Amino acid sequence: MPEYLAPGVYLEEYDADPQPIPGVSTSIDDATARALIERFKDLVPPDWTGFNESDPGITLANLFAWLAESVFYSSGATDARRKAAVRTLLPLLWGPLVRPRYFEGQILDPATLEAEQNYHRNMLRRHNLAVHGVGVVSGLGVQVEVSGDESRVVVEPGYAIGPLGDEHALPKCVALRLPVAASEAFVSLRGWGRPFAPVPTSNGPEDPRVEEACVVAISRGVPATAVALAHMVRGPAGWALDTEFVRLMACRCGD
Repeated sequence: MPEYLAPGVYLEEYDADPQPIPGVSTSIDDATARALIERFKDLVPPDWTGFNESDPGITLANLFAWLAESVFYSSGATDARRKAAVRTLLPLLWGPLVRPRYFEGQILDPATLEAEQNYHRNMLRRHNLAVHGVGVVSGLGVQVEVSGDESRVVVEPGYAIGPLGDEHALPKCVALRLPVAASEAFVSLRGWGRPFAPVPTSNGPEDPRVEEACVVAISRGVPATAVALAHMVRGPAGWALDTEFVRLMACRCGD
């Protein structure tokens, strides 16, 4: 579990390989693909296909997600190539959105209310990706602090847009311990929907609230759903920022 720092802010520190936490995938290979599959399901009518892994429609969703992930992976970190990748994905990911239509006497079940939330969330994600892009919008500067024999990396408050269009706000400065048995590490920021405040129901405990939190992490790799803030390297003099590492700054895709 990540370490609580402040409301909506959690820290995740690694000495070696990344460890998974509930609700947050750290797999660079499948995290984005799975998220794309879920978003693709939201775009299709309910009677278009069955939502099981063996259905041909879901096979197509998996194929589109794999193609999208491949395009992003091969686009590199340069701004021009990232814009080209986003333009390539627009026809696949940003088709018509479906919103609930309410009428008198309608029964509002959890699925309908969640569909209403998903519609507005997906509209915001699409706006963020199309208008602003992916990366750091403001702040989130990174520096190394040395105190005695311990080195820490300090991340300033700031705001970023993640690879899936979600907004990540870090309201206060955070500090993470640098690994003791590694020669390099990445500092990243990603979102985390943390269910909490369980209540008893006929089907067992249920969480009626979800905290829209962010996780600041230091690890050997960057999760596919995260924004890379810095690359750290350890030399003879200790840990230092990789000056050749360029953060991806959010910008207008149409520029």
